[in-house]
Amino acid sequence: MMRPIALLLALVPALTPAVAQAQDPERVVLSLQEFLQMYEAAREPKETPERAPNDWAISSAAYVGEVRMEGDEPQSAVFSARLQVEVLKEKGWVKVPLLPTSVALKSARIGGKEVPVVMEGSRFVLVTDRRGVFEVDVEFAASVFTSEGSSGFSFQLVPSGATAVELSVPTEDGLSFTVANARLQEKETRGGRRVVKAILPAVGSLAVSWQREVPEVAEQQSRVYAEVYTLVGLGDGLLTANSTIHHTILHEGVDQLRVGLPEGMTLLDVKGTGVRDWTVSGTELTVSLNYEAIGAYPLTLEMEKLVGEGDVNTVAPFPTPIGVERSKGWVGVQAIGNLELGSGEVKNASAVDVRSLPAAILGITDQPVLLGYKYLGTDARIPLQITEHDDVDVLVTLLDQAKATTMWTPDGRRLTSIRYQVRNNRKQFLRLSLPDGAVLWSASVGGRAVQPAQAGDGRLLVPLLRSQATGGSLAAFDVEVVYVEDGVEPDGSGKGTFEAHLPTPDVPTTYVGWVVYAPVEAKVKQRSVDGPLRQVDWLSNPIPAAETYYVANNTPMVQQAAGHMASTGGLGEGAAPVPVSLPLEGQQYYFEKLLVLDEELWLRFDYAGLKR
Repeated sequence: MMRPIALLLALVPALTPAVAQAQDPERVVLSLQEFLQMYEAAREPKETPERAPNDWAISSAAYVGEVRMEGDEPQSAVFSARLQVEVLKEKGWVKVPLLPTSVALKSARIGGKEVPVVMEGSRFVLVTDRRGVFEVDVEFAASVFTSEGSSGFSFQLVPSGATAVELSVPTEDGLSFTVANARLQEKETRGGRRVVKAILPAVGSLAVSWQREVPEVAEQQSRVYAEVYTLVGLGDGLLTANSTIHHTILHEGVDQLRVGLPEGMTLLDVKGTGVRDWTVSGTELTVSLNYEAIGAYPLTLEMEKLVGEGDVNTVAPFPTPIGVERSKGWVGVQAIGNLELGSGEVKNASAVDVRSLPAAILGITDQPVLLGYKYLGTDARIPLQITEHDDVDVLVTLLDQAKATTMWTPDGRRLTSIRYQVRNNRKQFLRLSLPDGAVLWSASVGGRAVQPAQAGDGRLLVPLLRSQATGGSLAAFDVEVVYVEDGVEPDGSGKGTFEAHLPTPDVPTTYVGWVVYAPVEAKVKQRSVDGPLRQVDWLSNPIPAAETYYVANNTPMVQQAAGHMASTGGLGEGAAPVPVSLPLEGQQYYFEKLLVLDEELWLRFDYAGLKR
């Protein structure tokens, strides 16, 4: 019994150092460079494999179909399709769309075995957990429609890298096939069947239609019909013609057109779609096109001829198409200026009401068309008689009204402001004859101070704006002048005579109103009032604003026009005048006159009560 215990005690001292030694940690010695390399390697992120952008892809699809007949009528197209599918997802199930639910699916197989197919939305979808590349064989049928001698079908294709289609129709008749969006199409005859092959884009629909081929017929020559619309203009010694020839081209296209030009007319321009070149030989115009035109083709010609001034007899010019089956036309005549038009004896044409002329004539002019004709054929002749009349000068500038205000001081001096409401079409200056001894203080146009000039005859030249069109008429703007005069002082008893004159413009004035401010102490002898203006209790202002279309001075259009003329020197050059305002006080006396035509306006009366 003592031996096992003694043996155990003898082994304990031997085991104790071994256990202690196992508990000591292991030590690894690294250099600094090796430690830094391990540290940097631990910091770099681990790369993860890039995931495919799609779970699946169909690299190619081949559809082979046959049309099934019932009697002579096609009923359906039965297809066998082989799809090359590749699953890119690493694991799990994938749904691959195959066909639209508008077709009747018969079977779907992989390696000869049926595979699960479900309906999702408007698609038949293959559900599979296969990986890599494999082929799916699908059998299905599509309905065929027949309408007006044409048969066909259509259904949505599954997107694929390459799509090939082959369809056969059992018939001995020649067929004309149409495959929508086909990039390459071939047809052949195989054992009593008509077969069409096509390559289609990656996405889209398969739409095939066919019909019996029409036997080729002998080519027919082109047949061209023409209608000519000519607007003739007369004025300034010039005869113009703007003609549009509407061609109707049947059967075969043409790339060249010929037109006979009126005698003596100069051809200025030829306009038409695809005109490559045009040449004139004698009176024949040849127009070459860069394509063969068919159907409707319009050609426009612009011509002119000098006929001289005064009374003229001429012939309405219009072109005549050459080599056409039938030609007819219309002619409208307009006058530019004060011309009186008449016609002589018309040949192979008839006069029509100008309101019945085609829009191709009436729609290209703003002038009134005075004469209208229509003709058939190419030998019509329309003589014209032109009588020229002298122009009569008309009013181009009018002063709608003039409002004058005169401040009269006890020492006899007068300060006058007169504002004209002007409508101007093309006059450059308003010419004013100031009263004798008057000194101009300021002038403004459209609310802007201007620098007037002086004419050789001593009259004042005030630059004018051009009125803007407003409400179908010319809008008015303001022209204002301010001047001062030295008068005669009252005598020692405070009596005297007031006499003043207004400026005389070189254009008519419709209405003039004049307000005179007399000193409060002055006593005017009413019986002594004299002059061409009528004294009134107040100014009547008989011209309504609606008739003058008055434009205020501060409107943008007037300010812009005045600013432009000022910047270009049109309102005078030099130092800008200082605007002057009248200090108005005292007794008011009113005078007015309607329709002033180149006459001097003045006022005279006696007064008393201004004794110093």
